[in-house]
Amino acid sequence: MSWLTDLVRQHEDLEAPLSFWMWSGLAAISAVVKDNVWLNRQIYNLYPNIYVMLHAKSGLKKGPPISMARQLVSAIDGMTVISGRSSVQGILKEMGTGQTAPGGKIINKNKAFICSSELTSSIVDDPVATKILTDLYDRNYNVGNWRSLLKMESFDLKDPTITMLTATNEAMSEGFLTKSAMQGGYFARTFIVYESKRNKINSLTAPLLNPPNYKTSSDYLRELSKLRGEFQQLASLENSVAFCNPKTKGNRTIYFSNAGLLYDDWYDSFIDNIDKQEIEDDTGTLNRFGDSVLKVALLISLSEAPKLEISESAMTEALRLCEKLLGNIRKTTLGKQGISNQAVLKTMIINELLDRPTHQVTRQILMRKMWMHYGDISEFDDVMNSFDHAGMIKMQAIGDNILYTMPPTEAEQMKRFMEGKNK
Repeated sequence: MSWLTDLVRQHEDLEAPLSFWMWSGLAAISAVVKDNVWLNRQIYNLYPNIYVMLHAKSGLKKGPPISMARQLVSAIDGMTVISGRSSVQGILKEMGTGQTAPGGKIINKNKAFICSSELTSSIVDDPVATKILTDLYDRNYNVGNWRSLLKMESFDLKDPTITMLTATNEAMSEGFLTKSAMQGGYFARTFIVYESKRNKINSLTAPLLNPPNYKTSSDYLRELSKLRGEFQQLASLENSVAFCNPKTKGNRTIYFSNAGLLYDDWYDSFIDNIDKQEIEDDTGTLNRFGDSVLKVALLISLSEAPKLEISESAMTEALRLCEKLLGNIRKTTLGKQGISNQAVLKTMIINELLDRPTHQVTRQILMRKMWMHYGDISEFDDVMNSFDHAGMIKMQAIGDNILYTMPPTEAEQMKRFMEGKNK
């Protein structure tokens, strides 16, 4: 059992979706290893810092997993944890302020863990917020001094490294997740963990059978924080015990580790599929997807053992999780990129029908749930008629009401699309 598996298991009796605990655990690992470890990507080093955003409706318990990650990381000496409401300027100032260690040594805190249960409360309304966060994410390009000139202050940081764990809901994200954020690179760099249902019902009146032990969990993170150096490469030009899987690429033979062969086969198929289908992606997620998979694989491997080597099991799990990431991007951004109210309404209706076991809903119930997202009945009817004409959602008169049904073939196709599958 890995550290991450055990961490999730400690919270399986709680209401928060299990994926929230898992991704919060991955963010905690990312925060403590900082840029102390990396994977050589031939022309740059890939560091395991990540941005994670828990996305769910209000009341779906996004706060407890984020609080857990904050407690785990705060228990490690030398960590800069930024929580609560803050501006980008405030975050940069905190990162650039030195602190005095025992013996009088000045330590610059150019590494930070931004950890907030409400994204829009943490990053105050600022047109340059997501642009700066997008730039700071790319530790592989920010080698040496990084400088930002803002209206009031300038900031000089050395090798800045940020891990971010935040949360938001549909209503609060509208003002923050702008077209610029979605198409300017911020979304492409963010793991969006979208959930619509609680894990289980628990009033928390009875003691937990397996209460979380954050002391033991933080002890393991403390060991990870001591790691330094480069992860083992995924391929080599020479055959060896570690690199025993030959594959011909061009006019040469390359020898892959088990994890490396798994990744390379997946990557070739993934890119070929994108090119053949001419898939459009305004967020830029697909172009960065390879590195996203590798970052998750690094973190999962570290959860298995304090060892700088990507395991085959970690790569398998990373591919599974990141495929779902594509679906989460689509569920969160589909319809918003053009800033069209009708497109947003269409996306919400599709999600509503997909979430229902029978993929059916009456007109009365659907209008009651969507009333805030259309201007008048004619706008709602235009949307439903467009679905009907396209064969995506069929209308059937039942007495005085109308039943909307998504046919099984359409539901399966849309479900696969929303899960990140392109075929």
